[in-house]
Amino acid sequence: MIHKLASAIYNDIVGGLRGFTGTPNMSIDQLEDEIINERLQIIKEYAMKGLIPRNDLLMSISCISTDCQSLDQCRCGESYSKPELHFEIPQLVNDLEADSIEYLGSVDKLQEFKIYTNMNFLYHKYKRRGASQPFVYIQTTPNENNMYDGWVFNAPLLKKLSIIAIFKDPRQLSFYECCAGDDIENYSFLSTEIHKRLVEKKLRVYRQLAPQPTSNTQIPQ
Repeated sequence: MIHKLASAIYNDIVGGLRGFTGTPNMSIDQLEDEIINERLQIIKEYAMKGLIPRNDLLMSISCISTDCQSLDQCRCGESYSKPELHFEIPQLVNDLEADSIEYLGSVDKLQEFKIYTNMNFLYHKYKRRGASQPFVYIQTTPNENNMYDGWVFNAPLLKKLSIIAIFKDPRQLSFYECCAGDDIENYSFLSTEIHKRLVEKKLRVYRQLAPQPTSNTQIPQ
């Protein structure tokens, strides 16, 4: 979807510059990055107005695999030697804080996990209620794969988990086997707004930089 949107934007920019000399100095890859940045800007604008269109922004991954890794790499000020259930998810829109995640839990959606993104997960075991229930710690600093690391506690037999969230870069969903091709995007109105804004911005810049259109009208001698 992002690639198709970038191609459509590129074609509209080229069409809007017809008659101007020179070729726009941009690539589809560059436009894809600008689409992601424009998308985040629009989300922030809506957030400031308290008008987050959550249903249009939420995306789902239902095949997140777990492995075992120690929390020694986490920046929580503690040392762990015991491996815990570990997983990776795409980066979240952290500006939305808790609103960035709608659901995180079992694939069948029957058990939702408590989520921590700070050191408070260390004190979960001291809770009066629910201390033995599964919970998750997500480290909101990108790892070497440019993803977020997460750890699951109190769920030793869990093989896969599911998440519904607002992700920073939807292209990262393509890393998961259950998120294929064009189906990973849920842009709805966003794609229209992104398309409009980027075409207008690019045309304004390139028209200012490019020589004026040539005219076929000849001046009488």
